[in-house]
Amino acid sequence: MLSHAVSRFIDRQRWLDPLADVLQKVTTAVYRGRVGRSVKSLFNGTWLGHPLHPVLTDIPLGAWTLAILFDLIYLFGQRSPMARSAAEILIAVGVVAALAAAVTGYTDWGDTVDRERRIGLSHGLLNLIATILYVLSLVLRLTSPGQGVGILLSWIGYVLLISAAYLGGELVFNIGTGVNHHAFQQPPTDWAPAMRASDLVEGKPQMAECNGTPIFLLKRGDVITAVSDTCSHAGGPLHEGTLEGQVVVCPWHASRFDLRTGAVRGGPATVPLVRYDARITEGRVEVRRSPASLQPN
Repeated sequence: MLSHAVSRFIDRQRWLDPLADVLQKVTTAVYRGRVGRSVKSLFNGTWLGHPLHPVLTDIPLGAWTLAILFDLIYLFGQRSPMARSAAEILIAVGVVAALAAAVTGYTDWGDTVDRERRIGLSHGLLNLIATILYVLSLVLRLTSPGQGVGILLSWIGYVLLISAAYLGGELVFNIGTGVNHHAFQQPPTDWAPAMRASDLVEGKPQMAECNGTPIFLLKRGDVITAVSDTCSHAGGPLHEGTLEGQVVVCPWHASRFDLRTGAVRGGPATVPLVRYDARITEGRVEVRRSPASLQPN
């Protein structure tokens, strides 16, 4: 399979690892502190409820695809000035959008590890080279009387762009980077036993399984809070995280969730937690997905 061959090739590129170490240290430094975390959440797409990066990547891909179409019209249509100008405008739009996509992609990539980190870095490097070629192409198109070299550079860039897009698909569809980690869980919709009430410890986050679904439980006085124990961003176990009032902080990448509603209070997560109703019946803690849950699964 092509995906297997590509993955094996990238896995052999160990020179990517020290480069990734340096770049991730830069990411950590840039997004340090309260303001840094807020900016990071902005680029992650926390406010959107969906990763921002894939929304932006369609713009350069679409613009540069249309630029090829106008290049063909220019080449085979008596050197139309309108087609030439259209291609130049589309390339410029694509370059600007590619820079925005690069920032958001780099932000998301900063939280990756191992194989996904290596593939993600390869994805980013290919996109970077493609963007540089498009910038050079635009400069040549605007300053050179002939269009041949500029067109050639942009077409080479497009091949690299498609290759990078393939790796982006590998990240999402084969590895699951950025996928909602609740998507394939089946939270109980009717009351179901989670654990013995006597096992609850006051003020301590605990994990219980209900129908194979991990559930975060927290007892404070007479109130039992129940939400997904799985961080929607990368699957981190929230019961191992830290509590800050009514907020739980994921131990893996520091996503923040409101325990009262399941809402995301800080990225990189973009999808809220499933919220559960909880009760004690005959010495057992029972839970069910709350009708008020912001996230159905």
